[in-house]
Amino acid sequence: MGVGAAKRIKKVVLELGGSDPFIVMPSADLDAAVATAVEARVINNGQSCIAAKRFIVAEQIAAEFERKFVARMEALRVGDPFDDKTELGPLATADAVTSLDADVQKSVQAGAKLLTGGHPLKRPGNYYARGSDRCSQDSPAYGEEFFGPVASIFRVKDQDEAIRIANDVRFGLGASAWTNDDQERERFINELESGMVSLTRWWRPTRGFHSEA
Repeated sequence: MGVGAAKRIKKVVLELGGSDPFIVMPSADLDAAVATAVEARVINNGQSCIAAKRFIVAEQIAAEFERKFVARMEALRVGDPFDDKTELGPLATADAVTSLDADVQKSVQAGAKLLTGGHPLKRPGNYYARGSDRCSQDSPAYGEEFFGPVASIFRVKDQDEAIRIANDVRFGLGASAWTNDDQERERFINELESGMVSLTRWWRPTRGFHSEA
């Protein structure tokens, strides 16, 4: 597409897809990671290419991460996007809701466990219940981009598996890794295949890097 535009001296805008990994290792500040994870998932109601979508969490801390993540997701105030108190608004179109719900249901059928939400809301507007699911590598969520307020959580046994899953998709826009281990940091810097890699922080599209740490 870009080459064709160049030949004709045409302006063109290309959008990069993202199924961005958000990796959390045992040494991380878990509260800071969870707080940023929720924001990173629901930025623009989950409809941002750079939003974190796949949460890859070490088994040792996965249960606690899920508990805290779900609690913060459920506490989000859903409402009118023009209301300053609203933390999660509607999706752009009715088709977006239908498409997202179809992806969620396919994941559930493939064995994903819904931890919260995962269905359209019965209210005026294109609202979808903020949700999260625990997924296996057989789930459609493993390699597809879920464009809405649904988080896919993958449990991994070690850093090797975390890096493999993070890189094992056709997308590569952004990645975030949370660890206070210097050796793990070095490996993430060198081995994550992504256009942007941030450590113990996340790239907020409107205001640059953001971290609660």
